[in-house]
Amino acid sequence: MTMFLNIHFLDSQTLGKPGILEDIIAFFEKIGFDIKEFEVNNEKILWKEDLYLAYNAKNCWFSAFNSWWRFEVHQIIAWDVPELGGLGRHYIRTINNNEPYFWEPEKDPEKYARFYLDIGKGLYTILQPTFGWIEWDLEWLPTRHEDIENLRLPALYWANFFGPPYVQKLGREKILKAPAWRIEELPDGGLLYILASSPGWCKEQVSLEEVKAYFGVERVR
Repeated sequence: MTMFLNIHFLDSQTLGKPGILEDIIAFFEKIGFDIKEFEVNNEKILWKEDLYLAYNAKNCWFSAFNSWWRFEVHQIIAWDVPELGGLGRHYIRTINNNEPYFWEPEKDPEKYARFYLDIGKGLYTILQPTFGWIEWDLEWLPTRHEDIENLRLPALYWANFFGPPYVQKLGREKILKAPAWRIEELPDGGLLYILASSPGWCKEQVSLEEVKAYFGVERVR
């Protein structure tokens, strides 16, 4: 069974604003991706000509491929989703189907992990979410819109994007002193909290039990 490594953001301070979809596409192109397919409401469009359709529908999907890395992603973007509660309920998910790159030592999983983290950081900078994470497919999402809106922390993942509201709620020093593989500053004052050098095979990782005890969360990975 194939697993997919996903970047999740359930909220955004910028999604829906004029030019934001162009910024997301330009980011992927800047780091070497070619946009292969683009859909709105499950119908293919020529995004260079008809991107306004995505703004009108408040959703889009596209696939992109980086030939240098041999790396493919599928990007889902939807905002003010009625099924999720409407205004302010967004769903942004980056999916990849390159599982072996993260598990087979000869493919250098930590190199691909750094690349995927860079994708996550780039999207975070554009979207300005309150919280986001990178993790393998799960049958259900431990973190939901209600958690983020109330700054709750039911789970921690391989990589966690703490936006400024979470940093303020949890305490910057508390996060910086937490057991971690690495913690990075984000441009808006947020923090990127990472538990291992790769989400799959890795050389370095922190004790998940220590993390669970330190933050008092129900689930870690």
